[in-house]
Amino acid sequence: MADTATEQQDTPVGRIVMQAPVAAILAAATPWSHVRAMVPEDIPWLAAAVWDAYPHRGPYQPTWDEVVAETQGMFKNEAGDFMPVASPVGLTEDGSIAGTVTVVQRCTLRDDLPDSAYVLDCITLPDHRRRGVAAGLLAASSRALKAVGETHLALTVDVDNAPARALYGKLGFVELMRR
Repeated sequence: MADTATEQQDTPVGRIVMQAPVAAILAAATPWSHVRAMVPEDIPWLAAAVWDAYPHRGPYQPTWDEVVAETQGMFKNEAGDFMPVASPVGLTEDGSIAGTVTVVQRCTLRDDLPDSAYVLDCITLPDHRRRGVAAGLLAASSRALKAVGETHLALTVDVDNAPARALYGKLGFVELMRR
């Protein structure tokens, strides 16, 4: 008899590449009010947030060391030109971290991705979910992107992540392709 948890981890999940005009995101959401640019000192908590936020299932099941290396690599432009100005860290009024969006100018991890600014990660920490953090951070990122002349923002989401897909749809993201 197969282990259901193991089957779920080994089953590849479909991914959807989506894109939205920066203007549509700004029209749909108010930028998060307390933000700062992401800095290399954020690597430890960001790696932990990535580790906790994304399911560990096939075909990509990174080790902790791989997640840390990839997080460090973002600051070395290994996934495209990292855009700190468009990668806000959202803070609460008391200064604790609520979430983050990390953006590169053009994602270089795959050849078939859109020629636009690209979200590598959109993460809301568990204690701050369902409070508008993700929408506000995507709007803050879009405001910064608009200021530097970018017109579109793209991202990838798991097919089975209905809450994220619903949020992205409300912000004006449309499906470009599935893989």
